[in-house]
Amino acid sequence: MASKCSRISSTKSVMFRENLVEVEEELMGVDQDNNNNIDIVEPRREEIQTKKKSLFAVEARRAINDNMKRKGEKEILQQVLGEIETISAKRMSEGFNQFNFSLGVFNCFFIVYIFGAHPEHLWLVYLVQGSWLIPRKFYNMCRAKPLNQALYYLDFCWCMNFAAFAFILLLVFSGVVVHDEGFVSDAARKSVFNAMMGVACGTLMGANIVLPFVACMFHDVNTMTGLFIHLMPPMVMYTFMWHSAEIKEHWSYIFHLTYLEGLHYFPEEGIIFIPGDGLDSVAGSSVALYFLWWIPYVCFQLLVGIDLPKKINEDGTPAKPKWDTVFHSTMRQGLCITIGKVFRGRSTKESIALCMENNFDLIDFFIYMICHLVAAMAAFYFIGYPCFSSQEFHLLMIIFIAWLVVARGAKRYTYYTTKMHARVLREHFAEHFS
Repeated sequence: MASKCSRISSTKSVMFRENLVEVEEELMGVDQDNNNNIDIVEPRREEIQTKKKSLFAVEARRAINDNMKRKGEKEILQQVLGEIETISAKRMSEGFNQFNFSLGVFNCFFIVYIFGAHPEHLWLVYLVQGSWLIPRKFYNMCRAKPLNQALYYLDFCWCMNFAAFAFILLLVFSGVVVHDEGFVSDAARKSVFNAMMGVACGTLMGANIVLPFVACMFHDVNTMTGLFIHLMPPMVMYTFMWHSAEIKEHWSYIFHLTYLEGLHYFPEEGIIFIPGDGLDSVAGSSVALYFLWWIPYVCFQLLVGIDLPKKINEDGTPAKPKWDTVFHSTMRQGLCITIGKVFRGRSTKESIALCMENNFDLIDFFIYMICHLVAAMAAFYFIGYPCFSSQEFHLLMIIFIAWLVVARGAKRYTYYTTKMHARVLREHFAEHFS
């Protein structure tokens, strides 16, 4: 832009000089041709002098305008550089730096190494790393702006990880502290294992596929924690299912696993059953555990949750929301538009307005929860059962999800390095460019 303005200014300067030469030549011609006739010379001389002054005035205004444009360009460039520095500082504050990136890459290599070379110890990696990652993310969520995200931990995937952590710690306590193998009965161990098997290899495995925010972003502790709670449970369950001999050899005082040979995925009555039946099977226990979360979560949303992020009260007065929920966040990310088009006959403009105000009604919520229920049940049948039946399928799913989350992360890093600054700058200077 600056070089273009410079070329235009140079062209106008040349035109000014050419016009000035013409005026001077015209003035000299008047003096030479009309030396003896003052009545003709003087009026003509005054006319040419006026023309000459006009040329100088136009050139002066042009020079002033050019100077102002140069100053304006300098200010714009300073603003652009300042905005770029602000974007960089924001990314750095979010953890985008050399140390975090290196640590994230190394940790991924470490987990893969343990998974392949020492699968009997992967549960311990899950327990230790989760004990740091999950509280760290919770701290970030509590400080999130404009809405506090602490209630995200009420979502299904988080609650299942909390349950897994609690039970593993209970087993560690029974085997290491009290040294009482009967502290947790084999019946309880089997029931929990059944439920966690279906949840980890069914619902959580499927969530890795359908949730776009589950990605491998080495520098970002929030994103990596989200990946951790979705991908690590299926990996840990893989080691319990297919490397149980190694686990019993090293950790027999914590994990008995004597019940693995007698496991069956579906109830004896068949693959179709009422929730609460078939609790001696993987599918029956998993479905029961799902409803132990689903029913209280629906009650929470109906009582208080659905109104927490709303920006407008029922009487039309502005609200001051503080809390966000996973339901509202998911709706804002495009699901509201999809539900509006498919189920509600709602225009995109109306759905966007609802997203702006977090003003979703009970019909939207129940459609969301029914879809969540259907997807979870489908995952138990179409992903969990093949993983239970085949080690090759289980491993293939883990490899596929690993590729998928790495591809998502690569897409984001490509955006950061090639398109992000241009998009942010265009938004920031949209009024000037227009």
